[in-house]
Parts: sequence; structure tokens; C-alpha cells
Amino acid sequence: IQPTEQELHLIDVEWPPRMRLGDSDIIRLALIPDEDGYTIGTEFPDWLGTLRDDHKLYGRCFVLKPEYGGGAICFRNLDDPSKYQSAEFAAIGVDELTKNTYEIFTFLRSRLRWPGLPDNETWFLSGTNPGGVGHGWVKQFWIDGTFPEEWTEPIDFRPDFAFIPSKADDNPHLDAAYWATLQTLPVNLRAAFRDGSWDVFIGQAFPQLTRQTHSFTWDGKIPKGAPLYSTFDWGYGKPFSWAWWFVDADGRGWRFAEYYGWSQVPNTGLRMADSEIAAKILELEEKLGLTGLPILRLAGHDCWNKKPDYQGGGQGPSTAEVFSNQEIYLVKADPSRALKLRQFRERLRPQQEGDLPMMMIADTCTQFWRTMTTLPMDEKNIEDVDTNAEDHIFDEAAQFCMARPLALTIPPKKLPLSTRLIDALNKPEQRIDEAFFGDYELKEEQGDGVLFPTI
Repeated sequence: IQPTEQELHLIDVEWPPRMRLGDSDIIRLALIPDEDGYTIGTEFPDWLGTLRDDHKLYGRCFVLKPEYGGGAICFRNLDDPSKYQSAEFAAIGVDELTKNTYEIFTFLRSRLRWPGLPDNETWFLSGTNPGGVGHGWVKQFWIDGTFPEEWTEPIDFRPDFAFIPSKADDNPHLDAAYWATLQTLPVNLRAAFRDGSWDVFIGQAFPQLTRQTHSFTWDGKIPKGAPLYSTFDWGYGKPFSWAWWFVDADGRGWRFAEYYGWSQVPNTGLRMADSEIAAKILELEEKLGLTGLPILRLAGHDCWNKKPDYQGGGQGPSTAEVFSNQEIYLVKADPSRALKLRQFRERLRPQQEGDLPMMMIADTCTQFWRTMTTLPMDEKNIEDVDTNAEDHIFDEAAQFCMARPLALTIPPKKLPLSTRLIDALNKPEQRIDEAFFGDYELKEEQGDGVLFPTI
């Protein structure tokens, strides 16, 4: 490829920063830096080096000629990252980073070391599309710029991250057929491919969930007599999620506050004891003005599992027992995964045109918006979300949906056209109109009172 002046500027002048996210072609260029720029007509040109399938040290690799550094670009897969436990790399380039978890990213970074090269001069590069199990954490770091404390203290690594967006408008060689095809896509996917939006992607669990439609600003008041609920998905090494809801006269659920136990690292929990979580919940309820109010407290079934007693041996109290000691009494939520996905989606839609959706989320529930809008579906099970992603708020919020189920909307079954025609002919008062023929042009035969399609 022939890089543009802007791309060459990024490669030769501004790079590093060390953590880069951009197009896969740019990755190849960046891994072979050259001050003068170059044109690559094939994937592995002979003038640049030699492609080897069985190098005695590196296996499958591309060995660069001495004038281009003399190193080797090794081709590897991530089916089992642990096989690189003792490996050392001066630079790592990953295609489709969002197909990987944050744990894999962390492990790969630990392999960035090379004799004679300072660690802060090693490179990590990637090209990727939105979507996949890693969409949330990639978006958090490179798009939103939100980092846990270990990335900012004692050394601030945030300036080392750079995002190079790739939009359809950037390519002047796209023909009219491409743009015509792009216009046939749904609005959300069109925005992703055309504008590079990371708020929508293929495989998104809830593309209909948007701040514009489902967000509200809570005024701190609970409507008088409104039923109150809390929902809880337990976690220790993974985050836990607790939320408070009230229900209005129309049966609409309003999530007005939340408590999410994460360490600011994607999908990583606080490792808090159950007694600490319970105490914090009571503290927050006092601040929210909920102390003493009747609240139906739903929780996942794992809260009734006995835990090992590491001091005395045997089994210790369950989470539900520990919470009850502080007068927080949990009720088992409905565990059906298939049904809760349907109920959750049903609550995201308004019951009638012009109404609010049946689930509204406070704009202060930041973790709901962070994780739910980036949650992908399971690629192997279309009836469930990807449980390897950060799905804890979905599991928790679905408990409310299952506690107050809505009648699922089922489109009425349409009779075959032949049956409808016969029924209409047997009823003189009923005319065969546009309902039978869609957008056909219709004409009326004189005297018989029947409309026929004109083709």
C-alpha cells in the first residue's frame, strides 16, 4: 500500500506512543519503520525480506533484510496465550483485538521485553473492528480514555495510548456500488461502518438501548406508594452489581441508583467480604432516603451457596445468611437465562407508540451504560449474551424484569392470501382492498365490487 502523508507522519514522527489501535495495514507499516516511506504491492515483498515457514528459531516468520533491521516478524495465534509464557517480543501486533479479553491483553504486555531495548520503547499495536468479547475494555481504553489507577499511578501511561480512526470517507477509492450497499444497512450498522461509531456494532446484544430513549435524570424522590425493588448479582473476583428500582402506575421500571463493585479494571471485582458489601448497601440506602422502606430484595441463586470456612474448616455461612445478619433479607430471583433475555428486550420497547419504554435508567447509573451498551451476544448461542464479557449488570437487571414479567408481543398470524380472498368473496360487505395486495396498483372491475391487482 502507499501510505498517505498523514499516515507517514503518524508512523515516523509521532510514534511512539507505544499502545496503538489502528488499521491492520498501518500495523504492518509501523512494524517496519522507514524514514522515507515505501510502497508495498504484495503482502510480503521480496525486496523487504524472506517469508519462512520453518525457521529454526522462529518457526513461521518473515525475516527482514539487514537494511530494514534484520529482525523477524513472527506469525502466531492466540488459541492458548500461555504458550508464550517465556517468550520475549520487541513489538506485538494483534489483528482484531476485540476478539480477546482484557486478561489476554495484560498477558501479552508482560511479554514485551527485549535485550538492550528499554521497556518503554517496546510497541503494542492492533487493528480491530467494534464488537466481540473485548469490545467493552477496548472502547474504555482507546475510545473513552478511562483507565484504572494502575495505569495512572505512579506513572501515567495514558499518553502512550493512541487511536487512529478508520472511516469510509477516508478511502477515496470506494466506488458507487460500495456506497449504495452501505445505504442498505440498518441505521445503526451504517453509522458504525460509515462514521466509525463504537456505540453500535455487529453482535450487539441490545442495539435498541440508547441514552436518548432510555435515560432519565432522577430528582431524588420516590413516588408515594411505588413498589421498591433491589437486585443483586454476587461477585468476588468478578464485579458484583446491586441496583435500586421503583415501579410507576403503568408498571414501568425506573432504575434510579446502583452500586457496582469493580476495581476500575474491566471485569475485575473488588474482592470484598459479604459483610462489607452489606454494610455499604445500608450506608447507601441511608443516603438515598430508603432506610425503613419496604424493599423486595432479589438476588441470584448463588447467594444461597455455602462457602468454605477457611478458619474452622467445613462450610461457612452463605451470602444470604451474612446479609440477613444485617437485616437485608434476600429473595431468590428467577434464574431462566432464555426467558430473562426476552423479558429484558420486551422492557426496552414502549408498549404503545409514543409511550416511554418500560425500563428507564438514571443517567447516574454509569456502570449500566458502560457495560450494557457494549455487551455482545454469544456467537455460539444466539439466545444468550456472551458470558465471558462483563455481563453482571445484565444478570442483575434481568432479575427485576423476571419479577415483573410483561406479556411478550407476538405478531398476529396472517392467513394465506388464498384463504383471505375466499373469505372476502363469501362476505359481500367486505371488499378486497390494499390489505391483500400490499403496494400493488389496484383497479375496480365495474359492477362486481371486487378490486384486482394490476401488474
